[in-house]
Amino acid sequence: MFKAKSSSSFLQKIILCLLLCLGGGWVTGLVTEHGIKVWYPHLVKPFGTPPDIVFPIVWSILYICMGIALALVWASKERGKRRAIIFFMIQLFLNFIWTWLFFYLEEPGLSLVDIVLLWFFIFMTIKSFKPYTRYGSYLLIPYLAWVTYALYLNLFIWVYN
Repeated sequence: MFKAKSSSSFLQKIILCLLLCLGGGWVTGLVTEHGIKVWYPHLVKPFGTPPDIVFPIVWSILYICMGIALALVWASKERGKRRAIIFFMIQLFLNFIWTWLFFYLEEPGLSLVDIVLLWFFIFMTIKSFKPYTRYGSYLLIPYLAWVTYALYLNLFIWVYN
C-alpha cells in the first residue's frame, strides 16, 4: 500500500496526467467543432460508423485510461522510463493533430498518414510501458483497438469522398 506522502504524490501525478489527456482532447474538440458540425455530416461514411454521440463518450474514457497509464509509468520506481514517456508524448501529439487535420483542415488523406503513425506509436507505447506497469500497458489496449477502428473509418472516408 502507498504511504501517505507517496499516495499524495501519485494522486498529483494522476491529476496532471488526466488534465493533459482530457484537457488536450477538449481543446482539440473546440478547435475542430466547425468541421464536426458542418463538414463531417455530409461525408460518405462506411458501414459501422457509430452515431456522433459515441465519439465523445469513447474518447473521454480512452483519455482517462491514457492519463492513468501515464501516471502509473511516471510513478514507477523503475529507472529508464524516458523512452516510454517519449513514445507516449509522440502518440498523444499525433492523436491531437489527427483531429485537427481531419476536422479543421478537412484533409482525410493527411489524417490517414497521421493515424497510421499514431497506431504505430500507440503500439510502441504499450510495448514500452509493459516493463514499468503491466496494468498501464493494458489500459492502452482499448485505445489501440479504437484507433484501429478509426483507421478503417478514415481510410473509407478518404477513398470515397
